[in-house]
Amino acid sequence: MAAPDPALTMPRAPRAEGRFIETKLRRPQVAGELVALARLDRALTAALARRVVCLSAPAGFGKTTSLLKLARALDAEGCATCWVSLDAQDNETARFLQYVIEAVQRALPGVGQYMLADVSEANVDALKAILRSVCEDLAARAAPLALFLDDYHLIDNPAVHAVLAWLLKVSPDCLRVLIASRYRLPAGMDGLRRQQVLADIGSAELSLTLDETACFLSAAQLPALSADQVRTLFERTEGWAAGLQLVAMALQAEGRGAGFIDEFSGTDRDVSAYLLEAVLAQVPPAVMRFLSLTALFDRFSPALCSDALGQHDAGATIAWIRAHNLFLIALDDGGQWFRYHHLLSDYLRGATAAGAPDQACLAYRAASAWFAREGLQDEAIACAFQSGDLHLAADLIERCVEDVTQRRGDHDQLIRWYQRLPEDTLFERIGLRLSYVRSAMWSGRLREAQSALLAIESDLALRYAVSVYEGKDAIDAAILGDLQICWYMFHVFSNRVERVRESKRAWGAQWERSGNPIDIARVKLAAACFAFIEHDYREALALSASAQTFYERCDYYSGVVGCRRMRWVLARERGQAREAEQGLAALYEENCRELGTYSIIAANTGIQLADAAYECGHVDLARTVLANAFDMSSKYGLVTDFIAAFLTASRVLRCDRQGEAANACLADGLALARERSLPRLTVALQAERVRVYLQEGRIDEALKVGRGAGIDLAQPGEGAGLARPSELVLIELRLRLATGRLQGLGLSIDDLLAQTRKQQRVRLTVRLLALKSVLLQQTGRMDDACAVLGSALALGAAGGLSRSIVDEGPEVRAVLEQLRRRGDRPAAPGGSSAEHDYLNSLFSACDDAPASTPPFCGGLGTAVKMTQREVEILKLLQCGLDNRHLAVQLAISEGTVKWYLRNIYQKLLVSSRTAAIARARELRLI
Repeated sequence: MAAPDPALTMPRAPRAEGRFIETKLRRPQVAGELVALARLDRALTAALARRVVCLSAPAGFGKTTSLLKLARALDAEGCATCWVSLDAQDNETARFLQYVIEAVQRALPGVGQYMLADVSEANVDALKAILRSVCEDLAARAAPLALFLDDYHLIDNPAVHAVLAWLLKVSPDCLRVLIASRYRLPAGMDGLRRQQVLADIGSAELSLTLDETACFLSAAQLPALSADQVRTLFERTEGWAAGLQLVAMALQAEGRGAGFIDEFSGTDRDVSAYLLEAVLAQVPPAVMRFLSLTALFDRFSPALCSDALGQHDAGATIAWIRAHNLFLIALDDGGQWFRYHHLLSDYLRGATAAGAPDQACLAYRAASAWFAREGLQDEAIACAFQSGDLHLAADLIERCVEDVTQRRGDHDQLIRWYQRLPEDTLFERIGLRLSYVRSAMWSGRLREAQSALLAIESDLALRYAVSVYEGKDAIDAAILGDLQICWYMFHVFSNRVERVRESKRAWGAQWERSGNPIDIARVKLAAACFAFIEHDYREALALSASAQTFYERCDYYSGVVGCRRMRWVLARERGQAREAEQGLAALYEENCRELGTYSIIAANTGIQLADAAYECGHVDLARTVLANAFDMSSKYGLVTDFIAAFLTASRVLRCDRQGEAANACLADGLALARERSLPRLTVALQAERVRVYLQEGRIDEALKVGRGAGIDLAQPGEGAGLARPSELVLIELRLRLATGRLQGLGLSIDDLLAQTRKQQRVRLTVRLLALKSVLLQQTGRMDDACAVLGSALALGAAGGLSRSIVDEGPEVRAVLEQLRRRGDRPAAPGGSSAEHDYLNSLFSACDDAPASTPPFCGGLGTAVKMTQREVEILKLLQCGLDNRHLAVQLAISEGTVKWYLRNIYQKLLVSSRTAAIARARELRLI
């Protein structure tokens, strides 16, 4: 990865320690020495030969203890280690990644290009980008590091499993990952097992043998036990370490001995329940009540116990529990947060749910209120759901919608909460339902958004009928306005042109009179997006400027940024790429400073900056910005950002000679576009794929993509102009050029040029001029080709357009060579020096392009380089074979024959077979 542009790299902010529960990131401490168990210790040592180790066994089999043994062994090797003790809250993918990144960067300070302090929002793709840079840095340093993940069985979110699989795939060999879980790793890890990268250690290895049981009990400093007693305990516990530990705790109590062992061996009850009952029977009733209440929560504090649960002596009770080793784990050094060993908390939760369900509900409800007052909204909502009070959960969700979606950008979290609420709870909460619609649209889930909007519309109609019948007030106008705005935005995002126009006519005036600045701003910006899609750039610029005024009045930063960004996107499409790049660079730097490098807003600005930079030929800048912004914008961006993200990323990868990665990027974009019903994105990516296939000589595949996009070359679009999407038009033009269907093509391009000039679509105008120059060159009119490309260069030089010209392929390079020989230079601002620099930048961009068809090698009188296949075709032309017979003779398609003939004509500067044969003879090629 290239080094970041110094102008765009933000300084590292200080680490925010308060974001983490400190002891989750620390290796557990044990008193005394770990018990030496020779057989198990040998198995653990052998497992270290693999890069990934997973200890999987039921609760209490000593998985954490075994991890500690592995950690000490790695310490002895000089390997750095980091630890994450997972809990149920880590099922959130972003939280999981945050803890992993923090643990790694604490173990090796300075590793990776960015720190978590650079991130203002808990976004998965941004965090993955940080972790990817950490892995690259580890590989460069070759620094050995071991990451320990304890209690991984608490993770049941498939998205987190996928992230772990991704980490194991992209991480270097110097990073070991050691995992403790009650379950085997998911099926997605089977590839690691087949590659012998993953070592599984299960309950068979972790179960203690008879001899190891004797060692374990002896280390507990119990009164001497006979061999029969040890055997009895071994057989009953089946080598279960936690069971033996509970036995030791019970035997240490006064008055217990052989009688307890005999009773224990004769019971048929569940071993863990029996042993816990034996231990908990020693606990005073007040402490038992405390245990039963606090075990309901993944974590608890003395303040929660006192204020919400009525346990005013919580401090003393916690001290008693710690003194009696009742599986209590401190989560920070200050004694503010605790949790129990999962074995104990699972047992107590089950007992409380079965014996006192009402008490559990009251505790959850009280805790929910306490968490809400403390600003811990996620835990407040989780407790509300646990209590069964779904109305309370919905109330809490409504209160934090803005924080979750606009500050944190976590639309997926809102969607998950919403989907847990039943219809009867949601029926009256139209505001929450519309918030869900906006999150669904922002996440590209247009089908879900449409279904929700239709349901809201139906429910409001029913409510209106009831209100009229009962003589009540009509529906709040603000709710109706919000619904209309959501419909309008939905039509814009899904490119439903006629519905947008209808909505604008029917509702536009009403919104303008509503007096709500946010509503007015949203509608104006949506209308500006629609005008942009319709290529009415003057209207789009005016509407976005007006929307910005309303957003500024409300101090709504994200809206202001959206309007400012649109201004520069419009400038780029109007041919002012150089100015757009400068404006977007300044805006991107501001977004990073205000919101963080990996915020959604900064990412979307970065994607547009990358597109402008690529257009200007600044591929290094585009690559740097994409490294930070692509994953986020390609997931959360609006339609224009989706298009720019995948197109620019694939083009930069192709410039880096990473053809397979570029093709994969296009394939991912197409899959996402189809999944989310985004037709504009689909067609734009299909157009790019056609362009790439043609330049690689894969004409049959290009024709197949064209047919998939609805292009029928047997019946080309006649007179349709730009009524179709411009990408479809470009697909057809390129395919007609490639297959020799040239009749009327010049007139079609001229009609299109007249429209684009009228619409001020300078970027597309330059592309069409480049294609027209290829057409003229292909028909042997090199002078006219030079004149037309000269017009394109004049427009390009004025605005800094580069890639729109050279990306049309090696044919354009041939005409540029002719222009340079003739001394023709585009009129560029700044005089002859600027003209010279512009031409040089174009040839530099041509050199950046990946090799495809051989470039033009000179005019008449110069050496012409032909490939072996092209010479073979020339010899067959001498024999009078037509295209069909040429295809049969060469075992290729007729389309590919036409592709070769086009290249031959281009190199020989001719436009017919006869002229090609004559010219080839003159140059002694045949």
